[in-house]
Amino acid sequence: MQAEREHILPEFVRVRDVFHLAWPITVAMLSYTVMGVVDTLFVGRLGTGPLAAVGLAAIASHLALAFPNGLMRGVKVTVAQRTGAGDRDAAMRLGWQGVYIAAFFGFLIAALAAAGPEWFEFLGASRAVGELASSYFGVRVLGAPLVFGMSAVTAWFQGRGDTRTPMVASLLANGLNIAMDPIFIFGVGPVPAMGLPGAAAATVLSFGVGLIFLVWRFLPEMADTPRAPRLDLLRAIGRIGAPIGVQWEIEVGAWVVFSAILASVGEVELAAHVMVIRIISVSFLPGHAVSEAAGVMVGHAVGARRPEAARQAFAAACKLSVALMFAMGVLFVAAPSALTAPFGVEPEVAAVAHTLLIIAATFQVFDALTMAAFGALSGAGDTRFVMTAGILSGWLIKLPVGAALAMPLGMGAAGAWVGLTVEIVVLAGVGLWRLRGDAWLADARAPLADEGAGEAPEAEAVTADGEIAAK
Repeated sequence: MQAEREHILPEFVRVRDVFHLAWPITVAMLSYTVMGVVDTLFVGRLGTGPLAAVGLAAIASHLALAFPNGLMRGVKVTVAQRTGAGDRDAAMRLGWQGVYIAAFFGFLIAALAAAGPEWFEFLGASRAVGELASSYFGVRVLGAPLVFGMSAVTAWFQGRGDTRTPMVASLLANGLNIAMDPIFIFGVGPVPAMGLPGAAAATVLSFGVGLIFLVWRFLPEMADTPRAPRLDLLRAIGRIGAPIGVQWEIEVGAWVVFSAILASVGEVELAAHVMVIRIISVSFLPGHAVSEAAGVMVGHAVGARRPEAARQAFAAACKLSVALMFAMGVLFVAAPSALTAPFGVEPEVAAVAHTLLIIAATFQVFDALTMAAFGALSGAGDTRFVMTAGILSGWLIKLPVGAALAMPLGMGAAGAWVGLTVEIVVLAGVGLWRLRGDAWLADARAPLADEGAGEAPEAEAVTADGEIAAK
């Protein structure tokens, strides 16, 4: 078992070790970013109303998908910790448990496809924008089983330290989505123009192709692994993943309210917000990829009972993330017009977007620190703290500050984004404070329950507390 731990985790974790795991995740997330930008470019040609509608529908989709996708992080963390501990049996069995969770929530969320335009009118959209948003949302959530399936298998591969297989799946899926977008949105040959529902259909089909590839790689490795559901393993996933799922759900809820504030200000402000989110995702998604890689390495360190390696992984992730996001912030300040020009939006939308890009540049480094810190905390299993900090900051800082500046003080979208900046700065401070102590590394410092017991790995199981217990 010790030999396997040393193979997974280097003697001293450096930036290059985090980069080795992070670059495939970065490429995968950048492909999603490119897909989102291309979607926005095509939808932007339909007008300001459809652009605002797809922004609202995308947020509503994230709200519906947030908890199950967050729960899948429990698969990644538990697999990473069991891999670091050398417990291959539990790591493999956890893969099947993730598939069962994905299937359950996938078909549950798909039932929301019947949602009508009144949902989006409640968020402040006009009747016309609400109908457009509803047409996109209905198709998008029908693909929930495919989305969750891809998320579960991706989490299993990443937890084992294989970030390249999910990268290939995402490149395949997102490349296909980009190719299908103009065909489904505007119509080509025998394919009729479908507008926003066509954009959603292209996304759903692309996830299906990505899942087929992952399953093709997943099944041969799992051929000899028992497939029966295991309550202890499911509880282990839930213990770590449920707080992340709750956090994501409530944070997305805060983001829905945030977007509703902008929708109430006007379509121009909302459209500019949607466009800039697409642009800056080029910076924060690579930062998020570094955070994911840090979480995997910290998970391996916790499983191997090496707290010093967990701290090294966080420090390396900080250096890499800050470098990436600082460079992007400089670009936002230096060339805002070049970044917004390809979208072909009206001058008033572009003017608001330029202001938002300047604000985004101010929080890049703080966002890099936040993501690295909370990625490390999640990898260590400290997800309840992450949940509490994320929820409180969103609802007690971002929303009240952003709403006050946007409407009563008349700053519009710029005021709302100032509220977002304040939240990110506070989260960075809170995350760094938590990492200075030892509470987040409690699992890494605790001795393995089976040490000295003389049991073989096959006679071990992950309990509800995520530890090893001899049967």
